[in-house]
Amino acid sequence: MNHQKFDPLSQENSPILTCIKDIYKRYQPINEGNVATYIPELAKANPDFFGICITTPDGQIYQVGESQQSFTIQSISKPFVYGLALADHGVDKVMSKVGVEPTGEAFNSIVFDEDNNRPYNPMVNAGAIATTALIKGEGYEQRFDRILKMFEGFAGRSLTVDEGVFQSEKSTGHRNRAIAYLELNAGMLEGNLEEHLDLYFRQCSILVTAQDLAVMAATLANNGINPITQQQAVNPEEVRAILSVMASCGMYDFSGEWLYRIGLPAKSGVGGGIIAVLPGQFGIGTFSPLLDPRGNSVRGIKVCEELSQRFKFHLFDSHPVSQTCVIRTYTGAMVSSKRQRRGVQRDFLDREGEKILVYELKGDLYFATLEKLTRQLQNNQKTAKFIILDGHRVGNVNSSAITLLSEIKQWCFSQEITLILTGFEPKTTVRLQDNNWTDDIFVDTIDTALEWCENCLLSEEYNGITTVKNQFSLEEMDIFKAFTPEEMTALAPLFSEVSYQPNDFIIREGETSDRLFLLAKGMATVSLRLSQKEQRKRLTTYIPGIAFGELALFDINVSQRTADIVADTEVICYVLEFNRLKTLLNTKPEVYIKLLQTFGKTLVNTIKRATLEIRSLSV
Repeated sequence: MNHQKFDPLSQENSPILTCIKDIYKRYQPINEGNVATYIPELAKANPDFFGICITTPDGQIYQVGESQQSFTIQSISKPFVYGLALADHGVDKVMSKVGVEPTGEAFNSIVFDEDNNRPYNPMVNAGAIATTALIKGEGYEQRFDRILKMFEGFAGRSLTVDEGVFQSEKSTGHRNRAIAYLELNAGMLEGNLEEHLDLYFRQCSILVTAQDLAVMAATLANNGINPITQQQAVNPEEVRAILSVMASCGMYDFSGEWLYRIGLPAKSGVGGGIIAVLPGQFGIGTFSPLLDPRGNSVRGIKVCEELSQRFKFHLFDSHPVSQTCVIRTYTGAMVSSKRQRRGVQRDFLDREGEKILVYELKGDLYFATLEKLTRQLQNNQKTAKFIILDGHRVGNVNSSAITLLSEIKQWCFSQEITLILTGFEPKTTVRLQDNNWTDDIFVDTIDTALEWCENCLLSEEYNGITTVKNQFSLEEMDIFKAFTPEEMTALAPLFSEVSYQPNDFIIREGETSDRLFLLAKGMATVSLRLSQKEQRKRLTTYIPGIAFGELALFDINVSQRTADIVADTEVICYVLEFNRLKTLLNTKPEVYIKLLQTFGKTLVNTIKRATLEIRSLSV
């Protein structure tokens, strides 16, 4: 079994990895604490080693520093062996031998629950020795093989033992041996005492890395399913028990303050490791051999506290089950704004629209859901110039999501990508503004956002395609770009120039469809009245050079207009009444046929684009 291959270059721009690197740099200079010395081999640890790793339930790994450096697992083994004992014997039998009450004492204290004749919990040495004694098997080798395979199931790879540390613990573990003999004398232990002790010392000497710890923690976060191998390492019933004792007793006589301040089930070891779990969302593994007087990693505590405070990871915050928040993704080449474009502009946007990426979000946003979004953003960063996050289907946005959205904003800035948010509830917008988000990031609708991005692409900054002109002549209309001067001479007398003032109706819904329009100046909007309400829905906006009303050319029966078209500004149109085409048919039939063919091609292209958009917007 091997870990998922980690390619640091593939994530070097990740906003999550950037955050972890920032935390790493903040606490790397700390040299408080001391390496463990009561086990002689541990005294050889390099105090400068420092690694951080976060693994998600679907196997995504973020790591920095000496996250691949091996060290002995020590007391972090205790909750996992406790889970194996539960699987071997069930809750009642294990509870009769080991309690679950915090002691408030140091990890190696010789203190017992005399009322129940058992160690207080499986996280202190007395309880861990009693737990190890419960592991089934025929003899030492088989029992340890079961323990090692259990750890390999959690880590997702083969593990080995540091024999030097094992022998060092065995030869100097007099206090643990004394604890074991007291337990034997009180009837708390049964069987071969030396074998139990050797199993305990050996399980503590298994070599792991910070990445291993993060994968093990993510397995617990994932209801016992290893995110790398997708194998069930432990049953969900044992996961609950393991996390419970980690939450209440995992950090020794610091457990209460840890749960109060950081709020994550956790376990530390004197080898310098800390494992922490947020169920359903991720696992953390840290490594730094410098320990405080309680035996906990100084840097590791600070890392976990920083992550918890920055992203509001506390266990007693409400965290739903992790699901993806992205329901639909498309580009500006697939879906365009409702603003009509001239042919040269449309062709340009068809080519360059890939630079506009839209992510429609749905549901509640929190760290785990947005973490999946960051991966999608990274995968598309090479082509993106604009990223639009559409939140009109988003529900609650918790504090960790607000923080991660800010990290995403900074990441976009570093990649020279413009980030736009649309459709989010006002309260979410206010909370983001309180985190120094500027107003220009927020727009009302996805259509407004698309139009703004298109305008940027069409500006001189990108390609200089936008041409500012007061009024287009008839021959400058897109529809006539393939017509010869002679053909235009035949067509020009058929058109009349009509002016409209702002808010004038150019077309009214229900009117007879007896003419077509070429917009020469200004802008006009197509809209529908919504049922009996006064509200109107914008369908599209026309700009100079665009034709409209041409569909009626192909309607054998005289039909009625299906929407209103209103002038937004002062408008000038070239208008062709269909009854005047009879003259053209008689005098210049070839021009008449070419006109119909040209409009037909325009309608076909419109239908093709509409089909593409429908496919892109289908769930």
